[in-house]
Amino acid sequence: MELVKTNKEKQRRVLKGHGFYRKEWSFENRDYFEEHLDIMEEIRPNYILNSGCGNGVMFLDVKEIPGTPASKFEHTDEFIKKIYNFCLKNIQETQPYAHGDWVLSNIIIDGDKIEMVDWDNVGIYQPSVVLDKMHSDLRSAFGKRFDEVLFED
Repeated sequence: MELVKTNKEKQRRVLKGHGFYRKEWSFENRDYFEEHLDIMEEIRPNYILNSGCGNGVMFLDVKEIPGTPASKFEHTDEFIKKIYNFCLKNIQETQPYAHGDWVLSNIIIDGDKIEMVDWDNVGIYQPSVVLDKMHSDLRSAFGKRFDEVLFED
């Protein structure tokens, strides 16, 4: 497997295999891990291909989602609206759970198909917290154009 990213603060690394990504944590939190697996099977069945937790480590193998991260696209008005509407739809589809990390690199586009990846922060949050976080993440991605395109007339 090829090392893709290391995050020392989160004690995590991401590796790319053939058709999947592996997330490895250099600590063990069985309660989080088991709850995460249950949530993911409910909202994204068969997304997690393999998993393990023990001996002070945890790992998940998740499907590689074909496409291009949204961060690679030009930020046209139409694109900003498309991403915003996708995020709102995704929130509705996964309720009572929410993804929790709407950075553009977690949104994969393949033609007309858009999907979320990197579900580490999935959980149940107050609806106002979910929208505030989504708006904050998208404002960070799109800058002042986010509000200009979506909320100013």
